[in-house]
Amino acid sequence: MIRLSLKDSSPEPTTDPYRRGAPNVVVFVLDDLGFAQLGCYGSDLETPSIDGLAARGVRFTNFHTTAVCSPTRACLLTGRSHHRVGMGMLPDMPMNYPAYTGRFPDGAGTLAQVLGAEGYATTAIGKWHLVPRDQRAIGPYDMWPTGVGFDRYYGFLNGTTDMWAPNLVRDQQHVEPPRPPEEGYHLEADLADEAIAQLRELHLHDPDRPFFLWYATAAPHAPHQAPPEWIDRYRGQFDAGWDVWREATLARQKEMGIVPADAVLSERPEWVEPWADVDPDRRRLYARMMEVYAGFLSFCDHQLGRVLDAIREMGRADDTIVVLVSDNGASAEGGPHGAWNQLRHVTSDVPDEIGRELSHYDDLGGFVSNGHYPWGWALAGNTPFRRWKRYTFEGGVRDPMIVSWPAGIGAPGSVRHHYTHATDVPVTILDLAGVDAPSHLGGIPQLSHDGVSFAGPLADPEAGEVRTTQYYECWGSRAMYADGWKAVTNHVNQLTTNDRERISGSSDFAADEWLLFHVDEDFSETTDLAGQRPDKLAELTALWDAEAERNQVLPLDDGRINRIAQMHTPWINYRSRYHLRPGDKVHEIHGPMLFGGFRMTAAFSPPIGGHERGVICEQGNRVTGWAWFLDGGVATWVLVVDGSQHRLTAPIPAGTRFITVDGTPVDGGFETAFHTDTAGEAATAKWPVGLPMVLAADGAFLTVGYGRPFSVCEDYQPPAEAPSSFTGVLVKTGTPPPFDADAVLADVMRHQ
Repeated sequence: MIRLSLKDSSPEPTTDPYRRGAPNVVVFVLDDLGFAQLGCYGSDLETPSIDGLAARGVRFTNFHTTAVCSPTRACLLTGRSHHRVGMGMLPDMPMNYPAYTGRFPDGAGTLAQVLGAEGYATTAIGKWHLVPRDQRAIGPYDMWPTGVGFDRYYGFLNGTTDMWAPNLVRDQQHVEPPRPPEEGYHLEADLADEAIAQLRELHLHDPDRPFFLWYATAAPHAPHQAPPEWIDRYRGQFDAGWDVWREATLARQKEMGIVPADAVLSERPEWVEPWADVDPDRRRLYARMMEVYAGFLSFCDHQLGRVLDAIREMGRADDTIVVLVSDNGASAEGGPHGAWNQLRHVTSDVPDEIGRELSHYDDLGGFVSNGHYPWGWALAGNTPFRRWKRYTFEGGVRDPMIVSWPAGIGAPGSVRHHYTHATDVPVTILDLAGVDAPSHLGGIPQLSHDGVSFAGPLADPEAGEVRTTQYYECWGSRAMYADGWKAVTNHVNQLTTNDRERISGSSDFAADEWLLFHVDEDFSETTDLAGQRPDKLAELTALWDAEAERNQVLPLDDGRINRIAQMHTPWINYRSRYHLRPGDKVHEIHGPMLFGGFRMTAAFSPPIGGHERGVICEQGNRVTGWAWFLDGGVATWVLVVDGSQHRLTAPIPAGTRFITVDGTPVDGGFETAFHTDTAGEAATAKWPVGLPMVLAADGAFLTVGYGRPFSVCEDYQPPAEAPSSFTGVLVKTGTPPPFDADAVLADVMRHQ
């Protein structure tokens, strides 16, 4: 009631901004973790924190994902099929088709938005990978975590990043790591530090307010990098090889009740080499790669344990719903031999050289590596299933899931075999938390959920199945599950040379063969019944067609060439000219494309005195990248490709006002030249390699006047700031014209 004066007025009654006693929610999403790689799922890898979570909760053995990261995350956040919400594939290659835009449509409200509307404090930590390629530098921000319901964010937007010097974002700002790797920095520890700090801050100010923490680890996705003491604890543990490891793991899984007593190993495919046929040098290499992976996973587990301990110390553990999942099966992107630099397999068709891999044995897991294990270990990591990430066989889509809520779920340490899917997770969380799914959010009508609640099976292991059908499509690999039967195509993913040339199957959608498995009885998809039950196969393929239409799955694609050709990136404005000043930092996606040739001109005022030191420009790291720097009157432009350095060096006379470096692609290589206004042509070099089109999987930043925490070469220590006389650099892409000092100087002066 409002009257003339405040003392005579009374406001409308209000309700509390949040429901007191509402459970907190934590969702842990691990990356590329296989079904058999946790101790509580039969592994001999040390994961005591996650095993402890399983002992306090419920393990699911029949949980399914989409076979690749971004689509699974879309399901986990929205409760809707990934194609329906525009995330049918990675947003790195968005296309203007409904299922592949890389953007959630109106009406696809997230779990964060729903819980936020209920007064929850919401924060996202770690990997995101749900932003279209062209929107990761300066927005638009509507697909960043803060645009889809999270109050705060700290992590990385891309699908992968370096553990020692990651490309980090705080809320909507790109930031550098708090310290360099030489001072003990590692991303997984940093993510845990941030999560603990944010939870502690909330607890200090409003200890009753419920929170939703979305925590997506970088591990164990490549690059496999961990502190050496965590890797060395596994020395010698995998020397017997992947075949023996599979057998031992299956035995442990049976003993735990994770798999049926009559389960058998899927046949090792012909393209995975028997360990007995691997020569001693490669055995040593492959075993070490697995040691690195194991140390990486254990280090990650330790950090998750720190977060859970912090929640416990705040007195909030019993009333916190914790869900832990993997986003897909173990990854085989290391190929048959693994890789010291796994990015090479994704961005090029350069074949593996075992001698080169062996030469980097001591680098594996460390600062100068971007490693991945061989696909024999991926097959083992998905024991007892067929195949791996990017394929819709069970090895790609069947993953660990643990649910814990001490105050709300009984029978700790128990196991459920009910069929569940990633879309079911947010629906179940809302059900457990007592929150009704809204019909509208922010005035926008909401799309129906595809997920169903599995709260019933959580409470009662004897409860009936809540999900009886599920379609799958990942990078052209298709499958359909219904009532204990599954049909899956033999289509081969075309992303890497190893897939295309080594894996048997179809590369033509019109010629794909469908296999049929009675998975209720054939746990590991070992017996194809397509010839015996053509009626059942026809039923399932017709059902897939119907689901594909309902979820707008078409058109299909199985590689990157067609997607790149139709990539829709309206927020990128390609330029051929950049004027950059000291302190600038430009994202690779929006920066100069140097691989087709370039001229860079660095200007100095006052002129160079002859003793200057510091970085002029830098992009990338010691695996792949380039840097231009001064050191005591000598200029160096260094290119690093797959760890090999190529240098152009020249003395710079005192009194020099500008230096140019030209790069020209020639016969598969690169010709480079230094020029100065004082000496003309100062040095030339021809290299057998060109500049890569992609320097880093997460988009290498070009920095001007300083270096990032992990330098491109050992000649300088970051930040290695440029001398104060350095005023900026002009970058022009394309084949450089003949050098004309007066023309270059005039061009530079226009920007002073």
